[in-house]
Amino acid sequence: MKRPRAETLDWKSLLTDWSRELLETKLAQRLEPAPESPSWLGFAPATTSEIEALEKRLGVVLPPSYRAFLSISNGWRRTTAFIGRIRPTQEVDWFRVENERWAEIFSSTGSSLPDEEYYAYPEDGAPDHRAEHMSSLLQISDVEDGVYLLNPEAVTPDGEWEAWFFANWVPGAERFPSFAHLMFHDYRSFRTIEQVKRPGLQLPRLATPSPHIPRVPAERVRKNQGTAPALEDLIQQMRSGDDKVRAKAARMFCGKLQGRQRARRRPDLVPLLTDLFYSASDADVRCACVTALTELAEDGTSPAPLFDALSDAGPNVVLAGLFALAYFPDARAVEPVCRFIESGVNVLINQTAMSRLGEMGDDRAVPTLVKVLLDTQNSFDQGFGTAGLALARCGPRGFDALAAALGHADPRVRLGAVVGLDVSGDARTGPLLDQMASDPDPRVRDRARMRMGRFPGS
Repeated sequence: MKRPRAETLDWKSLLTDWSRELLETKLAQRLEPAPESPSWLGFAPATTSEIEALEKRLGVVLPPSYRAFLSISNGWRRTTAFIGRIRPTQEVDWFRVENERWAEIFSSTGSSLPDEEYYAYPEDGAPDHRAEHMSSLLQISDVEDGVYLLNPEAVTPDGEWEAWFFANWVPGAERFPSFAHLMFHDYRSFRTIEQVKRPGLQLPRLATPSPHIPRVPAERVRKNQGTAPALEDLIQQMRSGDDKVRAKAARMFCGKLQGRQRARRRPDLVPLLTDLFYSASDADVRCACVTALTELAEDGTSPAPLFDALSDAGPNVVLAGLFALAYFPDARAVEPVCRFIESGVNVLINQTAMSRLGEMGDDRAVPTLVKVLLDTQNSFDQGFGTAGLALARCGPRGFDALAAALGHADPRVRLGAVVGLDVSGDARTGPLLDQMASDPDPRVRDRARMRMGRFPGS
């Protein structure tokens, strides 16, 4: 039986079923913007002129299955837990424009397999990537826990481009022979991970091109594929009153940053970034300023935004400030970090905040950390261990709080206390862990017997 070509698929049926099923899962709580219809995650179809305008801007002819998708919906809200939004035609751009540093890092290494092995695609996608392809990739989704990319350097005779799911935590990439193959895989993956019970759409088996079929670069009208503007220009663009211009500039700006250990210092940009931080109403812009100041400021200085970020109304700005503390420690940080933790604004960022308090080792943090350790209403179990580890580094007051928690009724509290005691370095730890080795909870017992810490006699 001849298998269907990717561009002839019934995208409407697939996307309709995907919409209805996803809206019945917990992922529906993460939809942005909220769907206008209770049964459709997409948008209006892209017009022929919109698709042609995108091709003209990029200087290439887009692959058939991706064009067919756009003709049903110009973008998409969410496909899986890892991809939050497929972009509309107006926002599609080359990967290296918004993620310059990311593309550079993965351009330094890659697969050396011959074509007949490299272009053999298992059902779950082919691993690894070719370093020389990184500078050419087209970004068609936002970056969340991963990103969707199309590769114009690997085009089959029917015009289909290789499609990638790309993430730092994936070894190289997950590569598929076309956009349609990638979407089919992620639809099935979504149903499995989210444990969808209703009968799913019977997807046709797509034809997979042989690895022996030559892959060629897409035909381009022009070779220039665009680059991100200089940091100074992007700082100016982040002052724009246009939300879209400002948002794109912030993404491109952060995409150029290299991390403090790799980047050269740019003290000339510190005044510009400081002024922008205090004048910006956009939290993403303030976050970009703090991230950049962390990378670009001279050692021994401590630009004011790095401390003020810890009291910012934007959780991600606070997170950027917490990262800055690793390079610009500030004893004044204890109070605002404790205040953020107690606000309960973001339980995930609280993990980083507690770790920073532990690194500071200031016993003023003990009351806040004890509140977290003893909060049995918390359903995020990791928080108990993180609080215990931080308390272990807060001197005698932290140790005493951990010892007192060993008698708590909730085994999660006891487990967090045992974890903290085991790394405390206090000579009194041994007998306490001996006592907990007979705890009624098996997790507490096992952890008490592990003796992984650095206390005397461990």
